[in-house]
Amino acid sequence: MSSKRKVKRTVRKSCIHTTATIQQEILQTIKQGYSHTFELRECLKITKQRLNYYIRKLVKAGLITPYAKGTYDLTDTGKKMHATYEKNKNKQLIQLENMRYILPIYGGFDTLMECVRDPKKAILNNGVTQYTGKIKNLSVKVITSDKSKSIEVTCEKWVGVNAYEIMYDARRQVEDTFVGFFNGGSVKLGYPQQSMSPEWAIPHLIAEIMLKTTDSSQIRCEGGVINRSAGRNADWEVDNIVQATRVMNMPNVLDEINQKLTQQQKQQEETKPPYGMYM
Repeated sequence: MSSKRKVKRTVRKSCIHTTATIQQEILQTIKQGYSHTFELRECLKITKQRLNYYIRKLVKAGLITPYAKGTYDLTDTGKKMHATYEKNKNKQLIQLENMRYILPIYGGFDTLMECVRDPKKAILNNGVTQYTGKIKNLSVKVITSDKSKSIEVTCEKWVGVNAYEIMYDARRQVEDTFVGFFNGGSVKLGYPQQSMSPEWAIPHLIAEIMLKTTDSSQIRCEGGVINRSAGRNADWEVDNIVQATRVMNMPNVLDEINQKLTQQQKQQEETKPPYGMYM
C-alpha cells in the first residue's frame, strides 16, 4: 500500500483556485490529517514554491502552526475560521458520520503509544485497559488485555456529493495515516475492519417539510431518522449506503411544486387591487 496517491476531494470539484480558496483548501486538508508539506502538495496539486508562500501567510496570520519538521496543525483561530467557512458550505452536502475501523495490534505496542497524542488511560472490567487520544486528526481508542490488543479509529466527518466517494476517502485517510506512521517500522497492525455501521446525513426538502408540518425536532421512521443537527439543514439520516443512495436519487418533485406555488402567490400579490380601492 503506497502513501503516495492522488487524493480525491469531492467537495472541491467546482472550486476555482483563488487566493481565498487555496488558503481554505490548505486548512481543510490539514484538518483531514494530511498535514505534511509533501501530502499537501499531493492533495492540492500545487508547486512547492506556491505552497510555501501560502503556508507562510497562514502561519503569519496565526491560522496554522508547525509542530514537527514540515508538519503543520490548525491553531484555535484557524479551527474557528475553518468552521465558519465550512458551516454554510457543508449544510448542503452529504455528511458521513460515525465511521469507525478497528485494527488488531500484533507488535510494536509501545511505539504505537508514542504516536498517540495526550492519551487518557481508563481501567475497564475483566482486566481491560483503554487509552483514548488522537493520531494526527483522527480520534483513536487503544484497547489492551492479556489476550489481545487493538486500536479503534474514528473517522472525521466527511462531506461531498457522492456517498460512495466520501466513504472511500474516509477509509483511505485511515490507511494513509497508518502507512505514514508505520510503513517499514516495528508496529504491526492487522487489516482494518469496520467496527460499526457509518451514518449518512442527507439534506432533503422532504425532511424539511416533515419537520415543519409536524413541528418536530426529530422523526424516527423505518427508513432512518429525520432531524436537524447543529449547523445543518434538515437531514434524512440512514445507516445503509444503498438507502442513502435511494434518498439522494429520490425525485424531488416538491421543489417544482414549491416553486410553482411561490410563483402563484407572487402573481396574486401583484394583481391584488390596492388597499381601500373598493371601500
